[in-house]
Order: sequence, then C-alpha cells, then structure tokens
Amino acid sequence: MQLPERKISAQSKVTLRRVLPLPGEVLVQRGQQVEALTIVARARTPHRYRLINVARQLGQPQVEMEQVMLKEEGDEVKAHEVIARVQGGLSFLQRAARAPAAGHIAAIGPGWVLLETESALVELPAFINGIIARIIPDRGVVIEASGAVIEAACGFGGETYGPLKRLVNNSSDILDPEAIDENLKNMIILAGRSLDEETLRQAEAAQVRGLIVGSIDTALLNLDPPVKVRVVATEGFGDIPMSPYTFGILGTLDGKEVSIRGHTPHLAPLPGQTRADSQPIIMATSNKASALAAVSAEKGSSSALAVGSRVRVTAGQFLGASGTIATLPPQPQASASGLVAPGAIVNLGEASPYIPLANLEQVV
Repeated sequence: MQLPERKISAQSKVTLRRVLPLPGEVLVQRGQQVEALTIVARARTPHRYRLINVARQLGQPQVEMEQVMLKEEGDEVKAHEVIARVQGGLSFLQRAARAPAAGHIAAIGPGWVLLETESALVELPAFINGIIARIIPDRGVVIEASGAVIEAACGFGGETYGPLKRLVNNSSDILDPEAIDENLKNMIILAGRSLDEETLRQAEAAQVRGLIVGSIDTALLNLDPPVKVRVVATEGFGDIPMSPYTFGILGTLDGKEVSIRGHTPHLAPLPGQTRADSQPIIMATSNKASALAAVSAEKGSSSALAVGSRVRVTAGQFLGASGTIATLPPQPQASASGLVAPGAIVNLGEASPYIPLANLEQVV
C-alpha cells in the first residue's frame, strides 16, 4: 500500500536540477563543488514585445487613453511601474496598470500599450551547497548534496538563501511585526503559524530575505505593490499551524544557512522546468563529499505504508496534523464524518483518530 509522498527529513540525499529558462552557457564542470550562490549557468534574453491590456487592468473597456496614461511613446519604464491610472476619487480605490517588465513604450493604441522589453542577463545560482553530478548541455546542471529537506505546500516570491533565525517558541505562535527590526537584515525568519500584510511589509522594510510559516492567506499572492520578501508555507493556504515535526526540524537549523523557494504549485513552471524544479522547498545542505557519500550509502527505507510510518493529514478535521500509523485495519471503517473508506488509525499525540487513506500523505 502506498500514499502520495512528501519529503520532510533532517538528513537526506538531495538531487536538484537547475535549468535556465532558455539556452545559454554552463559555467561549471562535473564533480565541481559549488556553494548556494555560485553561478552555474547564464543566458541573455532577447528583446521582446509585450502587449499590456490597459483597459482590462483599469476595468474600463472604453477607456480614454489620453486621460489615464502617465507615460508617452518612447518613455522608459521599470518592472511593475505604474503606466496608467484612473484619476480622481480616493487614492486607495484607484485602479492602476503596471508594466510587467522593464523596457520602453513602443506604441500606444486604443486600450493597449506595446512594451518593448530590454535584453537581460539571466544568471542561475546553484541554490544549494553541493557537487555537480551532471551537466545538461546549454541549459544547466544536476547537483547532489546531503542535508535537511522539507518539501512545502505553497509560497511566493521565488528563491533566496541566508541564515535562519527562529523568532517564535512553537509552531502555533504568530509572529509580532514589532519583533522584526534591522538586526534581521538578510536573514530568513522561522515565523510560526501564519502572517499578514503588516508583518510582510515590516519584513520588507527590515530587508529580511524570507519568511517560513505554516500557512498563508491567498490574498497575500496579489498584494499591490508586491513585496520582495520570499515566503514559504509548509502546510498550505488558510490558518493552519505548522506541523510540530516540521517545526522541530527547522528549529535545529536555527543559525544555519538555508535555501528556500517560495512558489505556488498550480502556477506554471518556467520554460524548460518541470514542476519538481519549482517545488516550494526548504533545504540546508552540505557539499562535503564525505557527508554525501555517507548518506548515499544508507539503505533506503521502504515507501510502503506500515505501522510506524510517519504521515500528514491533507484534508478533513485534522488538516495539517502529522503523526505515525498506529494501526492499519484490514477492512474499511467509518471515519468521524461517517464516511466508510479504507484508512488508518493515526497517533497524532493528543488523539488517535481513524483517517481515510485518501486524506493522508506519507512523510519520507
């Protein structure tokens, strides 16, 4: 019997693909040790044209462009810069149209703007400390490492790397924004249960690189203006506390360098990437050959579900909780909701409910 798997491990072998969004140049060699910030590949993007639907962004199908445009043909714009705005009314109710990338305005038409984007150098960092195991010609590399790996549920902002700082005492605590100050510059904060926009803005002002929480509100995905802080949620959307098991592993990493990737799985990966390449994740890895060899030599544990297997609840009353399989009844039973289905009795600490297998994933 097998369940969907999620890797949450304090010590594991890591194999990570790093690929450019378009063909380019690989800068490292097989067998080379790399640090998280080592640039392993690079490419230059070509000039492109982007059509901005100003009428849609402003919510005015018959928009008068000369009344809303803040820029003219030939003007240079920055990424996310406001190029048009509905004038009048309260400022916080005004709708704005933004440039999706840096470039210059090539043309303005009825309800639209044609943006010619600048070419840019795309540099691909290793993201983790490890050893180059394979070269992907013209596109990237495969890196092997050992260390802690926590596959998360969602997030936003992309990738970053820095020292982890724990600011809460347990997985259910909510971080007070006033606890974030300039002493946390360039750090990644272990922030407990969840966060709000005030906490995000305070973290951005303090130049914090990232935040790790149990869950996030979907509204944080569409902030205007967007924040530069990377966020990773281990459990998902909503108001779910972080699993104590996950929090315990992260607690052991306090003060150590970690890599995080904030991403929401339903969003499409970049060209050339697979969904595994964009999985929201937290890692603290080593590139030492001796450590990697030791982990590689370990006998892999069976992925078959059994008594003692660690699992996480993915739906229902105990959503987000994790524990171990106490019993695997041979026949389907009724859960608390009345549903009769194959399941397991799971030891969650304070309770040992019968949970359908469809509501479980295995932690490996």
